[in-house]
Amino acid sequence: MRASKQERNVTMAGCCRMGRTYRLLNGQIAALFFDVDGTLLECQPYYDRAIQSFGHLMEMCGFDKEHAIRTLREIDLSNTHMYGFERDRFPNSMRATYSRLCQEKSISELSAISEICQDIGNSPLFRPPVLFPDAAAVLGRAHNNFYMVAVTIGNREAQQFKISKGGLDPFFDDVIITPNDNKSERVRDVIADLNIDARLSAFIGNSRRSDGCCLTETNFIHLPLEQGWQFDHSDLPANTGFQVFEAKSWLETEERGIERLLRQRERL
Repeated sequence: MRASKQERNVTMAGCCRMGRTYRLLNGQIAALFFDVDGTLLECQPYYDRAIQSFGHLMEMCGFDKEHAIRTLREIDLSNTHMYGFERDRFPNSMRATYSRLCQEKSISELSAISEICQDIGNSPLFRPPVLFPDAAAVLGRAHNNFYMVAVTIGNREAQQFKISKGGLDPFFDDVIITPNDNKSERVRDVIADLNIDARLSAFIGNSRRSDGCCLTETNFIHLPLEQGWQFDHSDLPANTGFQVFEAKSWLETEERGIERLLRQRERL
């Protein structure tokens, strides 16, 4: 999902009137791309709590808690590869795990327990979003000098809810929400469509895999505020010609990444 073409044109045409300086002397645009979950907003703790609640429920039903959690992780990983990050994947994984545990013990499933699994699985989606410290302040300052794009994976309604309730809407010129693990493709499209100077732009994210893949398209600022998914640990693409900046907080992101891009812009 993206902002409408009319909205984007109004924003770009007004960059000078609003005092923003993301249009470069070469006619191109300097942009920052932002992951949302685990980078701007807390995410993993909500899923961790849901997993623990599911484990306690299974323990109350007579199953081994640790075995139930291991089985859930295996099933959810498989479902992520098959179905992506659609809204029903996580709750369906919990229901499927309960079903398998019942099969292993040759007992009948209870519809009431299955419905509770569904509720627990849905619990991380629509919760009050919590921004990481200094994220809003850094976004506000970066907004003056860069075209701002949120690029997030997940259910459209859930992701838009988090961006809106987290107060992030005013910072972004464009919001891309995809159910598929294809951020690098979407970033490549935006760079081409808006004539973005990729060497003076960057993607900011916590995952070396799903965010770091964008290093093939532009610079990457790695901000590992959360561990992320168990399959998120991987090597960054090599020899792309773009820069990698490492940060441990949003203030370091600004100092070690964003400000360096601005200095490089001034030098050119």
